[in-house]
Amino acid sequence: MQSKGEGLRIGLNGLFWSQERTGSGQYTRHLWQALDRSGPDEYHLLGFEPGLPSFEGVSPAEIRTIPLPGLVQRAGENATKVWWEQWGLPQLVQQAAQDNADYDVIHYPYFAAPLKKFPSPTGLIVTIHDMIPLAMPEYAPSLPLKLYFRLVSTAARQADLILADSEYSKKDILRFLKIPPSKVQVVYLAADERYRPGPLTNEERQNLFRRYGLEGEERILFYLGGFDRRKNVITLLEAFGQALPHLKELEKADQGGRWVLALAGKPHTANPVMYPDLTEPIRRIFGTGEEARRVRFLGPVTEEDKPLLYRTADLYAFPSLYEGFGLDPLEALASGTPVLCSDASSLPEVVGAAARLVKPTDITAWREAIIELATQPDQRAALSAAGPIQAARFSWQKTAERTLQLYNVVQCIRTRGIAH
Repeated sequence: MQSKGEGLRIGLNGLFWSQERTGSGQYTRHLWQALDRSGPDEYHLLGFEPGLPSFEGVSPAEIRTIPLPGLVQRAGENATKVWWEQWGLPQLVQQAAQDNADYDVIHYPYFAAPLKKFPSPTGLIVTIHDMIPLAMPEYAPSLPLKLYFRLVSTAARQADLILADSEYSKKDILRFLKIPPSKVQVVYLAADERYRPGPLTNEERQNLFRRYGLEGEERILFYLGGFDRRKNVITLLEAFGQALPHLKELEKADQGGRWVLALAGKPHTANPVMYPDLTEPIRRIFGTGEEARRVRFLGPVTEEDKPLLYRTADLYAFPSLYEGFGLDPLEALASGTPVLCSDASSLPEVVGAAARLVKPTDITAWREAIIELATQPDQRAALSAAGPIQAARFSWQKTAERTLQLYNVVQCIRTRGIAH
C-alpha cells in the first residue's frame, strides 16, 4: 500500500503476455514496457505456473506467480483462464496483503474482472478494448461463452475505472454495461516505433517477396488483419475484382507491374459462421485463371516482417465493420503507406484525415477509391506524407503516462474517498 512519500504498487495481469499476435497481448507488452521504471512506483507482472509461458525479458524481481492446480490445468485452457481471473489472481492479491505489501491497483488489460471486489485499499482498473462479444452476438455463439461474458460484464461494472481505447468504444461500454460516464476514461493506443516510412533496399524487397510468394515488380494492394466476418474481406475482394479492368488498362499504359491483392493474416476454418470460406467468392469473382492468381494469401506474418510489408505495399485497405481502436491501419499510416479505410466505428478517430475513408458496405465506393488512388500518384503521395504525421499523435509513452495518472486516481478513490 502506498504511504506518504512512496510510490504505487501496481499489479498487471500478464495472461496475454506471450500472445503477441493478439490485441490484448500487444497492449499488455507495450504498456508494460512504456511504464516509467525510474520513479518510485513498483510494478509486478502477475501470472501462474506451470502453464503460463515465461515472461521473457521481464526482471524476475517484477514477476509474481501462483501455482496452477493440476485439476484446473487438466480441465483445459478455458477453465484455466476463468480460474486465473476469478480465483488465482485474487489469491495473489490476498497473499500480498497478508505479507503487508498491498497492491494499490490491479489492472486487467482486457475484458475480464473478478466478480468479488478486492479488499480495500486495492483498486481495480479494467481495459475493455471493444464490446464485440455483446455488440455482435455471433462472436459469442455458445452458452458457455454467453455465460462467461455475462460474468465478466457484471464483474467489470464493479471496477473503479474502465479504460476504453477510443471514444467509440467508450460509448459502446456505456451502452452495454450501463455505468456512469465518469467510470470510463479513454486512453488511446499507438503504433510501435518499428513502423516508420522509408523504402526497402532491392535485397530486402526480393527476400521479402520470396518469403511470401510475391513476384518481381508486382504492385500490391495490401490487407493485414483477421478473416472473421466483421473484417469484411469479401467487400475488398468484390471491389478489387470490379477494379481489375481499370488496373489492367493502367498496367498497359504505364508499363508497370501487375496489381495484386495480398491478404496477410492467420486463416481460420473451425467456425464458418464467424470465418466465412473465401474460396467460393474468389472463384465467383475472379474465376480460376489469371485473375484468380492476382489474389495472394500470404498466411501469418512475423512481427519482423510486418513493417517491411507495409512499407513495400502501394496501398493498404482496411474495410472492417467494427474496431475498438484499429491498430493495423495506424501501423500502415506510421509506415507511410497510403491507406483506404472503413469509416465505421472507431476508425475515423484513429486515421483522421490521413486516410481515404469509405463506407464499409459500399462496394462501388471501394472500387472507385482503389482505381482513383492507383491512377493518381499525387493522391498517394499526399496520403503517404500525411500518415506518419497522424500516427505521431499517438505514442505508447502517452498511453503509459495517462494510464499512470489514472492509477493514481484509483488509489485516491480507494484510500481517500475522492469522488471522480
